[in-house]
Amino acid sequence: MNHIYTGLDIGNDQIKIVVAEAEGSDFYVLASTSIRSAGMKKNTIYDSKKLKEALHKALVKTEEKLSMKIREVILCVPANTAQMTMETGLVNIRTGVVRGSDVVAVLKDAAYGSYETDRELVTCLPISFTVDEEAAVADPKDEEGEKLFAKAVVATSSKSEIYPYIDLVRSLGVNITDIVYNTQADYYCVTTKELDRKMGCIINIGGDVTTIAIFNKGIMIKNSFLPVGSSSVDKDISYIYKVDLKVARELKETFALSVGRYADYNDTKEVTTKEGKKITIQQPEISEVIESRLKEILKLAKNEINHLTKREISYIIVVGGISELAGFNYLVDDVLSRNASCFNMQELGARHNKFTSALGSCKYFHRKCMLSGKDISMFKEEEQDILLEPKKKSTANETMINKFFYNFFDTN
Repeated sequence: MNHIYTGLDIGNDQIKIVVAEAEGSDFYVLASTSIRSAGMKKNTIYDSKKLKEALHKALVKTEEKLSMKIREVILCVPANTAQMTMETGLVNIRTGVVRGSDVVAVLKDAAYGSYETDRELVTCLPISFTVDEEAAVADPKDEEGEKLFAKAVVATSSKSEIYPYIDLVRSLGVNITDIVYNTQADYYCVTTKELDRKMGCIINIGGDVTTIAIFNKGIMIKNSFLPVGSSSVDKDISYIYKVDLKVARELKETFALSVGRYADYNDTKEVTTKEGKKITIQQPEISEVIESRLKEILKLAKNEINHLTKREISYIIVVGGISELAGFNYLVDDVLSRNASCFNMQELGARHNKFTSALGSCKYFHRKCMLSGKDISMFKEEEQDILLEPKKKSTANETMINKFFYNFFDTN
């Protein structure tokens, strides 16, 4: 079976959808969509009608690209109220040889009864497995023994934070196959085998929220967020030059740089202010405005990292749409540490850092499927043949949450 997944990231600034096929460790993007969000602010839905309309547009646009109906998604959710606890599970191995069903059972056992009734399970990420009393392994399948033991991190969020997103998606007739935190999805997008052995941090500068998450061997152990993001840059430009936010956003995305010293004084842009006056903006001027705000955000994020952990971290990776601005990597070098870098999304079809959570959710889900021995695709077999034909030619040439969790892990 082909493994085709749809990742959905409902952001404060933009809604992103990625449809991707997994072949081993490689992923091929079949379609990606990004449209302006509405009715959300600081990870809170304040107008569900507006947000529903925006999400519907994003789904329709993606379906037009695929010529297929999207029936189910992996939903990215915010981690504002996330809590992570270390838990253990123990089960008898049914057949004497560890199967995917045994892995599922021991993770269920680890998660069972580990959180309060006002919270919902989001993820249960295994740290290690032990068969009988042998050495711990990352994947115990095909090991022989009588008992399977697991250490895992169980992550939960308040129901009031998660349910509005679920209700929104389901109101459009789309099923939710699984959910994952945006921050954890970011990690699965940027990770390498080397990072899976280290402790580090991912910073995602979103529309009006910047998230900071600490990872230990690929598992989010702490997180925080700042109520500031790329929309603050738009507001700064709008205030200084007295232009509409839409004009400010366009100037940021198509004209300015993120570092003033690399801008060109001969590069100018004429715009009309809110009062109807025409003004000429020089590239270095507006770039310095942006640089000032971005430095502030990165400094705040750096301070937040120091609050989250006193342990030495091996890497800091910055993602988010605004990190695509020319010269942004120089700011990361200046403000953060020598271990810091700006991620560079390379996947053909989603070559932009705003897609990290949506694509990362597909990678997260695929790894989860492989560990549990599940063979899943979000499109029917006859649809898969149609979807994959162009890609094959191209490559040749070059709770409610508990319900999702337990249904996914159903072994009957």
